[in-house]
Amino acid sequence: MYDKILVAIEASDEGEQVVKKALDIAKKFDSKVYLISVISYTLLPKDYQAKLEEEIVPKMEAIATKYDVSRKRTSVKVGKPYREIIGKAEAIEADLIIMGTHSEKGITGMLGSTANGVANYAPCDLFLVNI
Repeated sequence: MYDKILVAIEASDEGEQVVKKALDIAKKFDSKVYLISVISYTLLPKDYQAKLEEEIVPKMEAIATKYDVSRKRTSVKVGKPYREIIGKAEAIEADLIIMGTHSEKGITGMLGSTANGVANYAPCDLFLVNI
């Protein structure tokens, strides 16, 4: 049912929770897992963004190694997070996007802006992990 799963995470402990959930789903469908982390484009100096990327790339590689995801299927992008996630999903022809949300619990919970953007434009199914 799901051949390719794109997992959008932050390189953090919360991100690893999302990866674990994604791997459980991937195992059931024998899916290929792709990881992406997006550094939000800001009006800060480009050298600052480059520094952020230099810090995140090794963290993402470590997560990929820890969870046995190919480094070839791991990427770090700079841009508007929901657009980069959607673009990657389209590029790899993903069947499912899995990502975390920091939404509040209960009926009053709200999606974060990235999760909301992905939900509105996803070219495939979306699974949100409440972390």
